[in-house]
Amino acid sequence: MAAPVKIIAAGPVLFYHIAMAISCSYFSYESPVGVLFVASDGYGVTDLAIGVKESDFIRGVASRHAGAPAFDSGRFPSLIKALDEYFHGNPVSFDVPLNPSGSAFDRLVWSALSAIPWGMALSYGELAEAIGKPGAARAVGGACGRNPIPVIIPCHRVLQAGGSLGGYSGGEGIKEKLLILEGIAFKGR
Repeated sequence: MAAPVKIIAAGPVLFYHIAMAISCSYFSYESPVGVLFVASDGYGVTDLAIGVKESDFIRGVASRHAGAPAFDSGRFPSLIKALDEYFHGNPVSFDVPLNPSGSAFDRLVWSALSAIPWGMALSYGELAEAIGKPGAARAVGGACGRNPIPVIIPCHRVLQAGGSLGGYSGGEGIKEKLLILEGIAFKGR
């Protein structure tokens, strides 16, 4: 595990939490870890899924928003450029507005995740301490598991206390690939 990182503030990530019924759009992105599907509601990115069927992604987004998202690959040029850079092994700051849906605690954890720099990792316990909730490692792990925008909100950078992988919404194999891409050491299975 890398040297401890103290998270003082979680800026400059923009989280918009707007509970309005507005339409969404989405695009697909071919990556080395599988096809990514990314949805936006016009205020920010709301969802990112890895390794799922497109129909399942659309159904999931539709259940949380005002109907099925429309396919629109031309609406996301800066995000596509950032994903290209990321998957070519370059440190990237995803400078896109985000609008994930979750509890206040979830958003606190996701904001702190966004402050973990490329190539660094924290344990669930270290992240809990960083947000002022020592002893809440399991709750932090739950919030990581509910992260609707993995990769952009880098929950893959959180490991178990001993350096083992822990869980990942896209599966441990994808988490391994993301960690290797960033040069983050971890204990294998």
